[in-house]
Amino acid sequence: MLSAALVSSLYGLATSLELKQVGWGLQNMVDSEFFTEYGEANRYQIQEVIGKGSYGVVGSAIDTHTGEKVAIKKINDIFEHVSDATRILREIKLLRLLRHPDIVEVKHIMLPPSRREFKDIYVVFELMESDLHQVIKANDDLTPEHYQFFLYQLLRALKYIHTGLTGILLPKL
Repeated sequence: MLSAALVSSLYGLATSLELKQVGWGLQNMVDSEFFTEYGEANRYQIQEVIGKGSYGVVGSAIDTHTGEKVAIKKINDIFEHVSDATRILREIKLLRLLRHPDIVEVKHIMLPPSRREFKDIYVVFELMESDLHQVIKANDDLTPEHYQFFLYQLLRALKYIHTGLTGILLPKL
């Protein structure tokens, strides 16, 4: 059984970011079975589905308020397994604190119309040209310099997380 505290934490996280309810513009939807209307506004125009994973689907979209291209990750049935919901909550809480060029930025968390309808979660990220998995899988001709640069970016982000979060996660004594 899923605890009310976990549901409240996820809902409260979105609320604490002071985000408005936003909706899906389905006019340009390539694969509408993955995206359902959510909220009242049509802030985002979905362009296409760009990825699928174990937790859900990612679509590219345009923020109609800013004109910015974004990626929207829909995480299906977030409360189906307590361990998954806890992991997702932890990921979102940490990502919203991180501001670094080598770490994807959380822009918004979409609120459901009501707590009773809180089944899926939609997280809006900055849109990246590609992800590391796609780059490595699609390119057989990557040079050692490419791998060196990937490793450099990973280590730079890891150093930022280690030094930046020490004061947040481990209170100074």
